[in-house]
Amino acid sequence: MGKKLIKITAVIIAGIFFACGKLYADTTRVLFVGNSYTYFNNLPLMFKSFSEAGGKQVAVDYSAPGGYSLEMHLSNPETLDKINSGLWDYVVLQEQSQMPAIDFYRYNSMYPSARKLDSMINARGGETVFYMTWGRRYGGQQCINSYCSPVFTGFYHMQDSLSSAYTQISNKLGAITVPVGNAWRYSVSADSNIVLWDSDNSHPSLEGSYLAAAVFYRKIFNQSPLGIPYSGGLSQQTATFLQGIASGFPLKISGEKTLLNSFELFECYPNPFNSVTNIEFKVPLCHSGESRNPVIKIKVFDISGKEVKTLVNEYKQAGTYKVRFNAEGLSSGVYFAKMTAVNFTAVKKIVLIR
Repeated sequence: MGKKLIKITAVIIAGIFFACGKLYADTTRVLFVGNSYTYFNNLPLMFKSFSEAGGKQVAVDYSAPGGYSLEMHLSNPETLDKINSGLWDYVVLQEQSQMPAIDFYRYNSMYPSARKLDSMINARGGETVFYMTWGRRYGGQQCINSYCSPVFTGFYHMQDSLSSAYTQISNKLGAITVPVGNAWRYSVSADSNIVLWDSDNSHPSLEGSYLAAAVFYRKIFNQSPLGIPYSGGLSQQTATFLQGIASGFPLKISGEKTLLNSFELFECYPNPFNSVTNIEFKVPLCHSGESRNPVIKIKVFDISGKEVKTLVNEYKQAGTYKVRFNAEGLSSGVYFAKMTAVNFTAVKKIVLIR
C-alpha cells in the first residue's frame, strides 16, 4: 500500500508540474524598462488586459522610475535583477522622452546604453524590443543641461526625429521596434479631436496609453487588435477607432529585419478602408517536401463566404510581397483576405467603409 501510494503521489506531482510547465510555456512574458511614459496609466497592465481579452496568456513586469534614461537603468539594481532573471521572452526598452531627439544624448547615452542592455537581454534568451515614443504635442526645442535639440515646429517635426533615432538603433542591433509614435502620427492625422497627450502635452492620456497597448499587441502577436473586447475605460467608439489605427497603419519600419522562415500573411492597411487596401505576405526560403517555388493563392471573400476577388494565384520565390485590393463595386461591410500555400492557411479581416 505504501509503495502504491507513493506511485500515485508521484504521478499527481508529475501531472501538476507538466500542467504548470505547459501553462508557463504558453505564456508570453514581457518586461517593460522605461520611465513615466511606461508607468502612466500602467501600460504593462493595460497591455496584459488587452492581450488576455484577445485570448493570449501574458505575464508582465516593469521597472519605470520617473525621468529614468536607459543609462540610469544600467546602474539600477531592480532593473538589472529583473533582466538577469532570464524569465522574459521580450524586454521592452523605452528611452527618456527627449534624449533621442538631442544628438549629444542620442549618440553618447541612448545608443551605448541600448547596446549594453541588448547584450544582457540576448545573453539570457530574451529579445530586445524598442518602445518608440511620441513627440511633444506642440514640438518646441528640447534641452537637457546645456545640450539641445533643434526647434521643432510641431509634433510631426519632433516625431520625425524620434522615429529616426529608434529606427537607427533597432536596425543596428537587429532588434524589434514597436512604433507607437508612428501610430500617434496616424491617429492625429485621422482625428485630431482624440487627444493622445495628458494635460502637460507630453505624457500619454488614457487614449494614448490605450493606443500604445494596441500597437504592442499587434506587433508582438502579429494579429489585428480590431475587435478586441477590451476598452480600457474608454468609450467603445473611441476604443474601436484606436484599434482601427493600430490595425491599419504601416507597422514595419524601414530597414527592420525580416526572417524568411515561415509563410505569413500580414495585417492589411489601411483597415478600415474606403476604396483600396494593401495586403502584404511573406514566402519563406524553404518549404518541406517542395522541389520548386510554392503556389501562393490570395483571395477575398465577403462575410457570407462568397469569393469576390482573386488577387494572387501563382508560383512565388522567397520574399515579402504586397498586392492592392481595389474594392470598386463592392458595398460597405466585413471582408476576409485568405492566403493558402502548401499546408499554410491564414485569414485577415478587413472592413470596407464607404
